Amino acid sequence: MATGDITTLPSTPADGGSAAFPPGSFKEPKRLYCKNGGYFLRINPDGRVDGIREKSDPHIRLQLQATAVGEVVIKGLSANRYLAMTSDGRLFGARRTTDECYFLERLEANNYNTYRSRKYPDWYVGLKRTGQYKSGSKTGPGQKAILFLPMSAKS
Repeated sequence: MATGDITTLPSTPADGGSAAFPPGSFKEPKRLYCKNGGYFLRINPDGRVDGIREKSDPHIRLQLQATAVGEVVIKGLSANRYLAMTSDGRLFGARRTTDECYFLERLEANNYNTYRSRKYPDWYVGLKRTGQYKSGSKTGPGQKAILFLPMSAKS
């Protein structure tokens, strides 16, 4: 480095994002593959949430939007609904984002991700071996039902 030369970098917005690329907006759609039974998480147009093994189902294309470090909102692109968890642990697709739509995404030691409810911190997104959603109140660390592998939705 030459003496007296100073390099300045452009400042970033106060929220830590970038004007050209808001947090998470550049990510490609994903499919969330559940270790329990081999199902993809699906958000249906009527708001039902379940799992299906069919890779070509349009309702498994999901947009994971980062809202803060380690926090995401999951939107079903075909259904135009957001994954949400009710106070009794039921998963459903909400028309708009509410405080029930925020999940803490964590990469586990086994390279699968978990999605824990921000509002109900002891509960996770999960799928049963039958493909039905697993109630958040019946989920916990170490269960296969809560382990998801994000995969590209490009076909």
